[in-house]
Amino acid sequence: MKSETMNNSDFIHLDVNTQYSLGQSVVRIDNLVDLCDQYNMPAVGVTDHNNLFSAYKVYKETQKRGIKLIIGSIVSIETNHQSDLKKLIFLCKSEEGYKNLCHLITKSYIEGFKNDQPSINIGWLTGFSEGLIVISAYNDGLAHQINSVKDREKVNFDLEQLSDLFGENFFLGIQRLGLSGEEEEINQIVSLSTKYAVPLVALNNPKFLSENDYISLEARACIDQGRVLEDQSSQRDYTDQQYFKTQEEMKMLFKDLPEAVNNSVEIAKKCNFGFENIDHALPAFATPGNYSIDEYLTQQGLEGLAELADKDGFNQSIYEARLNEELEIIKRTGFAGYFLIVADFVNWAQRNEIPVGPGRGSGAGSITAYALGITAIDPIKYDLLFDRFLNPDRVSNPDFDIDFCMEGRDKVLEYVTEKYGKDSVAQISTRGTMAARAI
Repeated sequence: MKSETMNNSDFIHLDVNTQYSLGQSVVRIDNLVDLCDQYNMPAVGVTDHNNLFSAYKVYKETQKRGIKLIIGSIVSIETNHQSDLKKLIFLCKSEEGYKNLCHLITKSYIEGFKNDQPSINIGWLTGFSEGLIVISAYNDGLAHQINSVKDREKVNFDLEQLSDLFGENFFLGIQRLGLSGEEEEINQIVSLSTKYAVPLVALNNPKFLSENDYISLEARACIDQGRVLEDQSSQRDYTDQQYFKTQEEMKMLFKDLPEAVNNSVEIAKKCNFGFENIDHALPAFATPGNYSIDEYLTQQGLEGLAELADKDGFNQSIYEARLNEELEIIKRTGFAGYFLIVADFVNWAQRNEIPVGPGRGSGAGSITAYALGITAIDPIKYDLLFDRFLNPDRVSNPDFDIDFCMEGRDKVLEYVTEKYGKDSVAQISTRGTMAARAI
């Protein structure tokens, strides 16, 4: 494992933006992991803006290559003393830290929109600081634009508050990206670091991987902002220096502040959260009597099949043979509970006069689903295949596509949440990454 060579590393990138920082990066996950391998970097921090969309995908890729992933996010913070939003980098040290960060980001989208972006009120951090490392981010951090004694007083208040909350897990980030006034900013941050005993950490916030990729970021930003490449009047919030620099480049860049480079490695050592590799997790389905989950699915399937016996073209032996074949595969792959749960809320909706679609997608190929009332399409009559839905030679989570009338959909969600618990129910969303097809 490369993570075992951390002590031999000189620098770790803690704040890479990926394609999931929508409109702000062109870093593809597979290429990022390749470059970590090439540069012999044992760890990498991925901190997309105001989201954790990429976390699990990057984690799986880095695990394959023995690279340690540091999961985090760059978030906007509303402080009590500064009027404009500031940027903080949150990194997860532990599972508790990950859960706290998930809570804070979720709350920022529900309650914290300001200036058309989700933001976290600094007061929300109380009670949700455990397991997190916080870095004041770049020239958008807490110490940005100190132009007067009053500005310094405001910064002092905020630094003291975060120091109290995070203690040794609070850092001040510095960067050298060729921005105007950058060295003056660094001098101010170094001064604050000394005054408050808050350590520095060197950052580069990569948004593209090689120097030659800057034009790709420019084009991507133009698409996002509705401008053209020739337009030089627009403000850029990135520079051509935000590529994935080597350890040697970062050491040279901050040769006057070597402790800031070393602290990137120390932070990486502290962060040890990773996802458990669970293939699937289902809420418990309570079976009546002494039935096991497999036995109850069999009983329900056979009962449902018996109710279909009076349909035209029904051949008992053919339908039962197909049902038994499917049940064997369902039990072997551990998805009996999934079929019963779906049948439960679909049948509940039908009993409560909430219209349900007849079924679509590969799930319509299951005679078990047909017998349980999940679908209303006879797969034998229409020669539909079950192994497109659940294949024992290539097991993946089955997925029924079910359409509920929009006027009753909320009632179904309420029923499922009440029966199986709010911790077992979630709604999902999809995220586009501006792939070629979308363009």
